[in-house]
Amino acid sequence: MAKRKSWGLIILGIVILVVIVCIGIVATVGFAIFRQMDIQTVASDSPDKDFENARARFVGQVPLIELPADGEADSVVMHREKIGKEAVPLTGLRVMVWDPRDHKLVRFTIPFWLLKLGRSGRIQLPGRDTSLSTDVSLHVTADEIERCGPGLILDYKSPSGEQILVWAE
Repeated sequence: MAKRKSWGLIILGIVILVVIVCIGIVATVGFAIFRQMDIQTVASDSPDKDFENARARFVGQVPLIELPADGEADSVVMHREKIGKEAVPLTGLRVMVWDPRDHKLVRFTIPFWLLKLGRSGRIQLPGRDTSLSTDVSLHVTADEIERCGPGLILDYKSPSGEQILVWAE
């Protein structure tokens, strides 16, 4: 009887150790990913100057994704002709978002290697908090963006004043 109790305690100890190690690994990976992302939030009355400066490098460039101002899913245009055959190494996806309700401009950079890890590289744009209707869903893969090379992915301004600018570097 004493041997059964000691084996039970040993197995329980091993299970507890494995759980602690798994929690530590998940926390470490989460922290490493968070440190890779560069997130900045700026309170501003008008983001126009920031968006002008960011758009200046893409003058004459058509974005990969064109969203209609009315949010209709039928009029979303994907310029698949921009997608080449060869992948170009990219470092990250840069995003600027203006929320007129909170008067906040959020900028963040997502490392490109991180985009490739998610659900077979699928990226869904834009976020749920925009004025776009929920039936507009864009599915672009990290591979497609990589084959487009560096450049403008999305440039959108809603009638309510929200702005989203996405580009690859």
